[in-house]
Amino acid sequence: MPQKKETQYSAPSLERGLAILDYLARHPGGKGQVEIAQALKCPVSSVFRITLTLEKSGWLERDSETKVFRHTQKMLMLGQQALSESDLIGCALPIMRQLRDELGDTILIGVLNGAEIIVLEQALGSQLFRFSVNAGHRIKVHCSAPGKAILAYLSEAQSNKVIEQIEFKRFNENTITTPKDFLKALKEVKAIGYAEDKGEEYAGIYCVGSTVFDRTGFPVASIWVTGPDIRVTPDMIPGIGEKMRKGALRISKRMGYDLKSEE
Repeated sequence: MPQKKETQYSAPSLERGLAILDYLARHPGGKGQVEIAQALKCPVSSVFRITLTLEKSGWLERDSETKVFRHTQKMLMLGQQALSESDLIGCALPIMRQLRDELGDTILIGVLNGAEIIVLEQALGSQLFRFSVNAGHRIKVHCSAPGKAILAYLSEAQSNKVIEQIEFKRFNENTITTPKDFLKALKEVKAIGYAEDKGEEYAGIYCVGSTVFDRTGFPVASIWVTGPDIRVTPDMIPGIGEKMRKGALRISKRMGYDLKSEE
């Protein structure tokens, strides 16, 4: 009996829609319709229709002032669900809460997206004055503990690709403003096992974080503690960093990471 030939189907609008989503995932700061059309070499009219449809469906949002499109939290949640065979948040939250109880300040977990970290979840601090953000909040890689923690364990090619996307904007005198200084900071992270943000974007806020690895050893996420810096002194940071490092490794173990590589 002759085999049936597979019918070749094509859905140009769907293909363009997926290409737009993929393109914007690599440009988390957002892009306008003309920029998208030029980058993807497709008609502006098609990009106009597709982006408005994706916006209406909740997959994209458009900035009212700049008119650029970017992914919404709906896309974040979809990515979060498919992030790992193991449930990253389910693995992390119990340990995040334990760290919160030990340290008193808010513990967060986030993943890398382009040149930014996207917050996935938090365990709110027990202090009266505590740090809090919504899921989906974006943090610059070059001036954050989680950004340094993840990039420190990427391959050289992967980290260089991210660094090329970074706009080394100066927020204050503590901000890292050159690729050379940033690479130096990444080497320090690997040497001591944790990353620190010394109020590099927001003065008066401290962050200390470490890396979460999946079963393949890939730096899939970072957890970090954050709060007002009046609650910590420089001599306390190594101890906090060690707690975060051990907590991150416990989450990594739950994700299937082989802790023998740390011995």
